[in-house]
Amino acid sequence: MVDFIPKLSPSNLLTRKIELGVTGLARAGKTVFITALLHDLLRAETTAAKSPLRGFGPFDEGRLVGAVLRHDANATVPEFPYGQTLRALTGETPSWPQPTEGISRIRVELRYRRGRGLRAVAAGRGLGSGESLLTLDIIDYPGEWLVDLPMLEQDFETWSQAMLDQARLGPRAELSRDWLSFVTQRAPDTAHDEEYAAEAARLYTEYLRACAERGLRFLQPGRFLTPGSLRGAAVLRFCPLPGAQAGAKPGRGSLHEAFRAKYRDYQDKVVRDFYRRHFTALDRQIVLIDALRALDAGPTVFEDMSQALAAILGNFRHGRSGPLSWLTGRRGIDKVLFAATKADHVIRGDRLHLENLTRRMLHVVDESNRIKTSAEIQVAAIAAIRCTEDMRRSDTGREILFGRRPGDTEEQAFDPGAVPLDFPPRWDAFRYRFWDFQPRNDPAWRHGGFPAIKLAEALDFLIGEDMT
Repeated sequence: MVDFIPKLSPSNLLTRKIELGVTGLARAGKTVFITALLHDLLRAETTAAKSPLRGFGPFDEGRLVGAVLRHDANATVPEFPYGQTLRALTGETPSWPQPTEGISRIRVELRYRRGRGLRAVAAGRGLGSGESLLTLDIIDYPGEWLVDLPMLEQDFETWSQAMLDQARLGPRAELSRDWLSFVTQRAPDTAHDEEYAAEAARLYTEYLRACAERGLRFLQPGRFLTPGSLRGAAVLRFCPLPGAQAGAKPGRGSLHEAFRAKYRDYQDKVVRDFYRRHFTALDRQIVLIDALRALDAGPTVFEDMSQALAAILGNFRHGRSGPLSWLTGRRGIDKVLFAATKADHVIRGDRLHLENLTRRMLHVVDESNRIKTSAEIQVAAIAAIRCTEDMRRSDTGREILFGRRPGDTEEQAFDPGAVPLDFPPRWDAFRYRFWDFQPRNDPAWRHGGFPAIKLAEALDFLIGEDMT
């Protein structure tokens, strides 16, 4: 009896479209992740014993027929520069590609043979065809833009005070000195001067960039760091303003009035507009987390990254509530993957520890359990492009890594130490060092895909069930 199977149109049976959002805070590896994912889909062979797609269900079952890039899919959004990033990774002197800026998209069509599931039975009875098409649109956007989300629930005065308080703490106090010295020269009720506003915004942006170079990630507004198409726009000519009292009515024509107006424009025309335009169609989401660099940088940077994630999770609605349903009115993202990147930078025995540390961190910062109770989530430690090999020391038997650092002509053995099990880590009791390994010079990468750690399993979680 199959009377309960709904009647579906041929187009619905043969073609399905999924929009996958890929984001991560600076240096988390999203450009490398997208390049590796596309290259592996386009080049991986089912007959290869160590295929990078081994672990992706449709590939393992021999049902993935092939993948094709579509370059005519996005008329108004820049295309992800796949050719450029691939050349950097597979050239005569392989190097990590330049990070992408702003938002970009790319479409790949996956042709596959249907399995034996209910949807496949319905398709077979309706059309007698054994193949289907999955259109996968990958949307690449900076994680810094997600850190702006809490600004939507703050007025200018509250936000200003929070940013000023933050700027006077820890290493930020030194980094913010020039900006604070300049911006405190004028009272908020002083007449507005656009040149002064531009200089204040420039110094504030330099302060944010200096924080980013130190590894700090809770930086607002995110578009000051990654302006994309807004570079030079008037909407970015503001900054936190000392003395702007909450509840006070700014004087007409004052700095306070002008900065508050630009802040509101930023909320409405930048943050809200971005999510309305690009998030209404998202079905899946992957958030890349560079926990290892933060560990290596110490407690201040690690805590700052955790605060940035908390700010994102506290406002980013998934699943039953819809992604930012309060902005878009759509129920959308039903699967979210949090991926701790650079798993090849820790020894084999520590990769599960990295995964568990990331899971505990998310558990702590997601205080309202919004993610865990509203969407199907998974945490994984991955390496989109594996650039090390596992080895054991002959004298102690301890696991170590074999790889190449910047400037090295040959690969060497390195001991990165151990990843802590606790969150927050016991800073006085663990030893871990992040080595900045470089991609290997392997001609096979260009023709057979990139070696990886759990990239295929991540893909299977995100779209495997949609290709049954």
